[in-house]
Amino acid sequence: MNNIISNSNRVITRIFKVSPSIKSLHYTSISIVNNNNNNNTCTTNINNSNNNIRLFKSNLLNNNNNNHIRNYYTITQPLYKNNNNNNKTMYDIKEAIKLDFPTKPEDFDIRTEKLFKEYNDKIAAMIAIPKEKRTFANSFEAMEDADAHFSVENSSLTFPANMSTDKAIRDASNEAEAKISKFLIKTTMREDLYQAYVEAIEQNKGFVDLDDVSKRLVTKTMEGFEKNGLQLEKSKREQLEVLKSKISDNGVAFSKNIAEDKTKISFSKQELAGVPENILEGFEKDADKPGNYFVSLKYPELLPTMRNCEIASTRKRLEYANATKCQEINTPILEETFALRKEAANLLGFPDHSSYITKYLMSKSKQNVQAFQKKMIDLLLPYGRKDLEHLVELKKQHYAEKGWTDFEPVIKSYDYPFYNNLLLQRQYQVDQNEVQQYFPLQVVVDGIFGVYQELLNLKIIEIPPYNPWHPDVKMYAIRDKNNDRLMGHFYLDLYPREGKYSHAAVWPLVPRSDVNQHQLPVAGMLCNFTKPTADTPSLLTHDEVVTFCHEMGHVMHNMSTTVKYPTFSGTSVERDAVEFPSQCFECWCWKEEILDRISAHHKDHTKKLPADLAKRLIAAKNLNSATFYLRQLVFSTFDMAVHSDKTEYFTNTAEHWRTFSRDVGLLEVQPGVNPAASFGHIMGGYDSQYYSYMWSEVFSADVFSVFEEQGVMNSALGQKLRDTYLAVGGSQDSTIGIKNFLGRDVKEDNFLKSIGLA
Repeated sequence: MNNIISNSNRVITRIFKVSPSIKSLHYTSISIVNNNNNNNTCTTNINNSNNNIRLFKSNLLNNNNNNHIRNYYTITQPLYKNNNNNNKTMYDIKEAIKLDFPTKPEDFDIRTEKLFKEYNDKIAAMIAIPKEKRTFANSFEAMEDADAHFSVENSSLTFPANMSTDKAIRDASNEAEAKISKFLIKTTMREDLYQAYVEAIEQNKGFVDLDDVSKRLVTKTMEGFEKNGLQLEKSKREQLEVLKSKISDNGVAFSKNIAEDKTKISFSKQELAGVPENILEGFEKDADKPGNYFVSLKYPELLPTMRNCEIASTRKRLEYANATKCQEINTPILEETFALRKEAANLLGFPDHSSYITKYLMSKSKQNVQAFQKKMIDLLLPYGRKDLEHLVELKKQHYAEKGWTDFEPVIKSYDYPFYNNLLLQRQYQVDQNEVQQYFPLQVVVDGIFGVYQELLNLKIIEIPPYNPWHPDVKMYAIRDKNNDRLMGHFYLDLYPREGKYSHAAVWPLVPRSDVNQHQLPVAGMLCNFTKPTADTPSLLTHDEVVTFCHEMGHVMHNMSTTVKYPTFSGTSVERDAVEFPSQCFECWCWKEEILDRISAHHKDHTKKLPADLAKRLIAAKNLNSATFYLRQLVFSTFDMAVHSDKTEYFTNTAEHWRTFSRDVGLLEVQPGVNPAASFGHIMGGYDSQYYSYMWSEVFSADVFSVFEEQGVMNSALGQKLRDTYLAVGGSQDSTIGIKNFLGRDVKEDNFLKSIGLA
């Protein structure tokens, strides 16, 4: 439901979910408005901080799933401006969030052009300043302020492509993203803007008297121009701009094709043998084939089917469909982009794209990444072969039990998920379907929120969602428990739907800024967990619990930032450091005391995950860990190869993927497939950087080892992590923040220990 704002009396009406304690709303005064009751509404008065709140409960907003959907209410609230230190008082939520998602496709073009004009006007004003009057404030800080405003409107225009329920809106948003990307490419290659910055540096003798963070802003700003070729002659800059624009267009098209995929396959119940009934209930029924179910390629349907279905032919068909997703349309886009990236890197003086990318990351060079990958592959391959030998024996035993005679002594790619899960059940007596019963989504969300709140000294408060794009969307405010300072806001959108981003990710929608006005960070998390049914709430596997905790780590990184400049806000760190906090926080999901806190049986919340089951789950953490990490290395070595100077990798990507999957991952994919065509990371900002997941896990394991020594819920240690790393964002090299927390250099041994290999 859209927000309704009346400027005459400054009253805002919202739809929101009431928290268990009404005090969690943190509203200090409420206005009462008239309400014309009908048969579908009732009124209730609730006291909060000595102020009366009138809630209007609407049954119209309920559905038949009364056991699992909380009631919604309409509340009227006066709007107040923030005070200077942003403490305790109410605030104008519109001013705090700032995001304004267009509701009509035609609005995107209008607002995009307006955004460009306003930004160009600010650039023109900065450039017009005479050289002798240039300062850090009227050049670098002025453009930081302009960037802060730009980023808000940019997110408002481009985020809907990932979450809108309206295809026309998604299409318009994708088009806006393509235009904005080209505009930014052109802007970061403007010679007049570059020269204005150079003049400011020269006029102020290199800004030697600035503080370290301000000096870093100067360095990173000029580095950005360098990365975009401002040191090149004009003709080469023009070539580079054309290449970058085409690469950008390809990225938008590639991602859109994946998001809009609607592939689903009809199976009989016999073909889905082994898939639990509660999962089957969530599948769409095939009206043309009574008794059949559709299985889509969305993760809440694909993964449990691949893990539980006993019928190999079903798993084979599903995997084939997933591995050929968008293959015909995306493979040419992908292969063209690899060539374009190399051409662009060559213009900038680099032998290949990987050399260009890694120069500016923690790794510093392509050679360092390749050495890390080789070391890990050499270490893991012997263990991976043993993993598969065990699975072959299990497969042989399973075939004998079933009386099947077509046994082949090899684990096919579509066998692996099933037999890995079967081994988990038989060796550790861990049945993920049993585990799920103790992880209803809301219990997990509340439990993990509690862990983050205690660990990092925060308060997470559910508030009325501002400009929600779907009824499932929730919104939260974050406050500092130490002083009640408002830190930021974030959205949660957790269930799959058509056209929505199909994985799990966090968008830093609004960066923090304290340049000319105070701007708080806003983030948006999109996930795709199983939807509740009429009889059962959304139940998460333990893997999904870990995923939610991981993504909340990105949210906490964004919310914890205290930087002045938006360039350094939150996760604006080196790409190979972005995953470090999130992967570190995953470790909490493997501690028995935490599992007890975040679990409750969906039918009886007094029953926690049984201690013996929790112990078995933890004991199984590193089951087949070698093959898991080898699969990660398939993705990262393929990524580095296709961005190398070896042009043979730019074509026949399906065959190259097959080779890496066989030689590195030890599992050969089916003939005729090209999983690279739906490898979203490689076209979505992780090009030559997929290695960062494993790379940063080394830091994650080492940092978590300190918590294991001093207490996993040690809030003083959590505060230290927040202060030394999360708060500073990109305002210093990530290696410095990690070392400041550890008090020493990183030790690789703790990573090997964490995966059971040391």
